[in-house]
Amino acid sequence: MDKCLPDLLWEQVRAQPHGVAVVYENEVLTYRELAERSSELAVYLQHLGVALDECVGMFVEPSIELMVGAWGILFSGGAYLPLSPEYPEERLRYMIEDSRAKVIFAQEGLEKRLTELAPRGTRIVTLKDAAEFTRSRSVRGTRESDIGLRPNNLAYIIYTSGSTGKPKGVMIEHRSIVNQMHWLKTVYKLNHEKVVLQKTPMSFDAAQWEILAPSSGSKVVMGAPGVYRDPGRLIETIARHGVTTLQCVPTLLQALLDTEELHHCKSLTQIFSGGEALTRTLARQCLKTMPGCDLVNLYGPTECTINSSAFTVDQATVKEGPNTISIGRPVHNTQYYILDPHRAPVGVGEIGELFIGGDQLARGYLHRPDLTADRFIDNPFSTDPRNARLYKTGDLAFWNPDGSVQFAGRTDNQVKLRGFRVELDEIKVAIETHDWVKNAAVIVKKDPHTGFQNLISFIELNPKEAALMDQGNHGAHHQSKKSKLQVKAQLSNMGCRDVEELHGKQVVDLPGKTPTEEQRRLVFARKTYRFYEGGEVTREDLLRLLAGRVSGTVSRGLDTLSFAELGELLRYFGQYLSEERLLPKYGYASPGALCATQMYFELDNVGGLKPGYYYYHPVHHQLFLIREKAGQAAAQVKIHFMGKKRAIQPVYKNNIQEVLKIETGHMVGLFEKVLPHYGLGIRDLEYAPTTREHLECADEDYYLGTFELVPYAGTQPDDSLEIYVQAHPGRISDLPAGQYQYKDGDLERISDELVLKKHVIAINQRVYEDASFGITVISRTREDWMRYVELGRKLQHLQMNDLHFGFMSSGYSSKSGNDLPSAKRMESILRACGRESGPSYFFVGGRVSQEQMLSEGMKEDSVHMKGPAELIKDDLVNFLPDYMVPNRVIVLDKMPLTANGKIDFKALEKTNVEFVERPFVAPRTATEERIGALWMKEMKRDSVSVQDDFFEAGGNSLIAVALINKINKEFRTSLPLQVVFECPTIEKLALKVDGGKAEPSSRLVRLQGEGTKKPIYCWPGLGGYTMNLRLLASKMGADRPFYGVQAHGINKDETPYSTIKEMAAEDVKLIKRLQPVGPYTLWGYSFGARVAFETAYQLEQAGERVEHLFLIAPGSPKVRTQDASIHGNEPAYTNKAYVTILFSVFAGSITDPALDECLKVAKDEESFAAFISRRLENLDPDLVKRIIKIVAQTYEFKYEFRELAERKLSAPITIFKAQGDDYSFIENQSGYSATAPVVMDLEADHYGMLKEPSIGELLKMIRYRLRTEG
Repeated sequence: MDKCLPDLLWEQVRAQPHGVAVVYENEVLTYRELAERSSELAVYLQHLGVALDECVGMFVEPSIELMVGAWGILFSGGAYLPLSPEYPEERLRYMIEDSRAKVIFAQEGLEKRLTELAPRGTRIVTLKDAAEFTRSRSVRGTRESDIGLRPNNLAYIIYTSGSTGKPKGVMIEHRSIVNQMHWLKTVYKLNHEKVVLQKTPMSFDAAQWEILAPSSGSKVVMGAPGVYRDPGRLIETIARHGVTTLQCVPTLLQALLDTEELHHCKSLTQIFSGGEALTRTLARQCLKTMPGCDLVNLYGPTECTINSSAFTVDQATVKEGPNTISIGRPVHNTQYYILDPHRAPVGVGEIGELFIGGDQLARGYLHRPDLTADRFIDNPFSTDPRNARLYKTGDLAFWNPDGSVQFAGRTDNQVKLRGFRVELDEIKVAIETHDWVKNAAVIVKKDPHTGFQNLISFIELNPKEAALMDQGNHGAHHQSKKSKLQVKAQLSNMGCRDVEELHGKQVVDLPGKTPTEEQRRLVFARKTYRFYEGGEVTREDLLRLLAGRVSGTVSRGLDTLSFAELGELLRYFGQYLSEERLLPKYGYASPGALCATQMYFELDNVGGLKPGYYYYHPVHHQLFLIREKAGQAAAQVKIHFMGKKRAIQPVYKNNIQEVLKIETGHMVGLFEKVLPHYGLGIRDLEYAPTTREHLECADEDYYLGTFELVPYAGTQPDDSLEIYVQAHPGRISDLPAGQYQYKDGDLERISDELVLKKHVIAINQRVYEDASFGITVISRTREDWMRYVELGRKLQHLQMNDLHFGFMSSGYSSKSGNDLPSAKRMESILRACGRESGPSYFFVGGRVSQEQMLSEGMKEDSVHMKGPAELIKDDLVNFLPDYMVPNRVIVLDKMPLTANGKIDFKALEKTNVEFVERPFVAPRTATEERIGALWMKEMKRDSVSVQDDFFEAGGNSLIAVALINKINKEFRTSLPLQVVFECPTIEKLALKVDGGKAEPSSRLVRLQGEGTKKPIYCWPGLGGYTMNLRLLASKMGADRPFYGVQAHGINKDETPYSTIKEMAAEDVKLIKRLQPVGPYTLWGYSFGARVAFETAYQLEQAGERVEHLFLIAPGSPKVRTQDASIHGNEPAYTNKAYVTILFSVFAGSITDPALDECLKVAKDEESFAAFISRRLENLDPDLVKRIIKIVAQTYEFKYEFRELAERKLSAPITIFKAQGDDYSFIENQSGYSATAPVVMDLEADHYGMLKEPSIGELLKMIRYRLRTEG
């Protein structure tokens, strides 16, 4: 095109003079007004001497002035240079000086700041200056004048970062930017129907097409300053102004999606993503959230005018393929060359450096001829003068078989590490495929001590998939366990009162300090179980567990409780040690194992002790008399529970009182377990905070409540608690997955929804995956102070069972609004069932073995010794080659970003990193050599430095136990296991030794969960897998839930039903659990139409009303008739008609080119399954086989004429008939419906109707029928 940008804008002025060109807040400019004001500025600039190709600075915030300034400079013949006011002053100063700009256009109010930045003599102009000049010269009106502007003149200059650290100015000519705007207009319809949001900081090249969009006829909405940093304000701006077109970097796109509000932006039809690699995971999330919106991946260096190629993302792209989305094909008049080191073209799939030619190449770098010559080279592949040069991008890429291009990293982002050439972007993308990772960045950093290069990965966690304790207020120890903060806190016994605090207090040494075997057995059996190795769980097992009762002896008075019995009783609450354990063990569950809740006993006439207030020290098994009191005649034992803030606060920031009260409940539950043996019980007495005055606790400590011991009166009912059990998919043979209420000794199903893995704290998710079930306890007690106590009490009861069940707590609610995700999820499940939630406690469980229960070791605890950083690194080891595994994984709260939203690598490089490697120091003494030998054997190392840190080198608690035990045996010492924390190196251990010598998924699959109207239930086609209904569900809108009814047999250990009648009967049960009464809306696609029909019949027979019965493509697609006539409906692999239909279940087509190959190789189930698994690698092979079995079972299903004649429906029936289908099971029949069905003929075929673009036709007809029937 031989046009310049002003030509394009003038065309729009003539075409739509009164159309809106630009909006900023409440200011609006029409095209005529934009041209008038820009012309006014242009005339003034020309008066000041601005000539063709002259650089004119532009120092403005996002505003109307920005738009007028850019076009005014273009109208004058000059080239605008964006100078963003939010840039650092040194960078601005450099850009002004390097560009040699003599004139700078400034927004009013910014002149003073600009004067301080610009060299003396620089002319600063404003719109006010231009207006005054116009008035003085009596110049009026809009003028389109010929100033000699040509396509090879400069349009703008953009400064981009340089390898030397100094920015370099890229000169863009009119021909290049006009080509870009023309491409956007013709390919992506950037025209008068589009509303573009200008939100990218103007100093970045990507902002230019937003600013210049009026040249294509689009309305531009100027975002407020800094709006690109605020996802919430961005969404408000989009909604307020009806923005259709948004551009953002992937990091910002992720942030917008994370708000969970982007789907409200109904006007948005285009999202352009560029500036960073777009991952398939993010693209998939975007398409799912914004199904009606096009997602386009852009690529282009600044030197090639914004975008040099693009790729429109579709569902097929995000389903399978590389981890990053293709950068597509070149834009108009642009050529790509991928060359090897000798600058010869490479073949398809071969990586080379990308060179770009064509109209969009920049003129070069401003005042940098040497650099221009280096990066813009002669094109040996073309004789076209317009394509005489190539730009050397420095990007690595390869051709895909379809002719698109795949980005593969940077030539300058490759490093030689550990003897291998490593591509940092490849590692970054691989890390970002981890479910927990939201963003990742990889750098190489030199260890200052050793000089070794270390691979460092920084990650930002995805809070939706990797929840942390104290989310949003979490300490670093919740992201990584490297500091061992929690372990050290546990070993320090911070919950106990200090010896100094108790100095001078009377001490009572209690009898029974050495625990009995029965006490040890009970205490060590009650642990947090993180492995479930005891076998299967049944419904009856759960009922026995929940009905558990504590047996007691004859009741007795407190006055008969002896001193020896008191000591024995309290010993259950003391500390237990084992040679197999690093950490102490307690008989009750303590949040964080910190034992921050402590007991004070108020005693009267018990065991011969003075009346008074006593503190029980669990480590020393002693009572300390805090304060004497006046005695009373009756024997009395009151227990006052206090929470020590100093003990809990280093680990927990939120919900401190909640966890302390839960711990109190666990301790009360332990009392309830052991007291009946003594003929005693315990009851809650009062909440009397003034009691603390007698206990001499710190003012900051928490009073939690008072209980008293009483004569045993039998097991008290849990009337104040509601208990819900969730069966995990495929884990309980006689209890389908779902949510059940335990009531009146039985389990009543209330929902198909589950607390999912992602709702559990990240470090507990692996345990969730192994668990068979989960239990939620909800407290309904009236006493506020007892609500969380009751929750802990119940879990303690369940933990101390003799049925070989183990549990792990997995979340709780909050009084202060900091509910953990599992509590939020359970609340939403109950609310959907019309039930109220309340204070809640969620835990997962499973069957444990006798060996686990008897163990005094730390196997169950070892899983918890790692945080998200360590667990992610463990996972990376499984899918990255050794040389690509980072030395360190560092979790950041937020990834640092540059002004344009990209990851700020310079900030990351400045991050202080402590390296694992230290100078190698060989063993120097005999003791170090002997310990070193033991260390290497246990750690499986060939060498070791005496200064290596045990835990940083990969040690864990299990290895620590083995190592210290072997050291003790080798040296005949008795070092405590926790010595490895005090002395984590061989050097320190040697000194110590030497010194010592002095969560089945429900079959009702919620595909669209919003809305308050009654749900739609839809049956899928043959195979019973609901995935192909997703697009239909998402496009139906958010006003009603949409459930796909998955076939029985899809889930593991399920067997397909043998008749349609049986199928429907079971589906009716599922539906009625979710929706007990009608009217019902039933849809069925393909084979699913038969099941929907039978389900409607059975519901009506049960007295229910079916409001809509939609049979979508109920006929079968036509296949080779000769095959069908020979074999009939036989599901045999010799029947090509059957194999064709079976193939279509997976391929969604009977015209796929792969069908012929399938017909050749599929001789039986094994060969067919192998063929499908090769084609669809992401589909679980076992799932493939289960779907095959369902198809084989149901392929022959059909209604006999007699059966159909017996069925007469009152429900209105609509048949949506696909093009080319055979007649369906009810066509050409009569009598089965009170009214004749309405038949809607579609142009789409059997498979296409559920895909874009044909699904639009189906949706239109469905909505029409819903309106006319409704």
